[in-house]
Amino acid sequence: MKRIACLHANHSNIPLLDEAVAPWNAELVHYVDPGSLLQHTGVCSPTTEQSHDRLISQLLWMEAANPDAIVITCTQYAAALKAEDEARLRTPVFTIDGPFLADIAEREGPQTLLFANPATVTPTMQRLQAYAAANGLRPQIEVRQLTGAFALLMENKQEAYLEAVRRALDELLSATGQASLSVAQLSMVPVARRFTAETGRAIGHPLQSLTTRIVQTLQLEWAESSNRS
Repeated sequence: MKRIACLHANHSNIPLLDEAVAPWNAELVHYVDPGSLLQHTGVCSPTTEQSHDRLISQLLWMEAANPDAIVITCTQYAAALKAEDEARLRTPVFTIDGPFLADIAEREGPQTLLFANPATVTPTMQRLQAYAAANGLRPQIEVRQLTGAFALLMENKQEAYLEAVRRALDELLSATGQASLSVAQLSMVPVARRFTAETGRAIGHPLQSLTTRIVQTLQLEWAESSNRS
């Protein structure tokens, strides 16, 4: 059985990843470290170098347990990861938005991408644009930010956070017309799924792309108890 170490900034991401990987024969080991995100809201925010050093220290700690892969589910932590960091680690690293950014960069037509964490907008879009430029792509993406909602999540006010995301999707439904609509953070996935079920409007999110990449890269096998239908 493959073992996957998962780094989260909030406990709410754990059941989402557990559910996504449940059909396959894999064990998830979860680590939760909201420290860098919480410190950025304080009086003395850490420098970029300090946040990066903290992230690498955590990843090396996780790697010491010899997992088959590491998953980073926080977009802010994912944005801090550098190419040389991945080369330094012996273990393959999957970021929550890496496969997703590739998917939307390759998608044709106008798109709207909703962010709950404003701090991730610039670094995430820089990564998307770098991928697009390297592959000769020109995606049409309009960025929308959900002001104030992410603080609710970090305060463990999850219901209030999810309601804020739902209101934003309701507003975007009429404002974006036929443009493809996606959410950028894993924490927004439950609302995106519910919204699609209730309205019939498909909302893109990073979890499906991530799961597909993990299964393919690690060549995961179906768990005996899973329903293959």
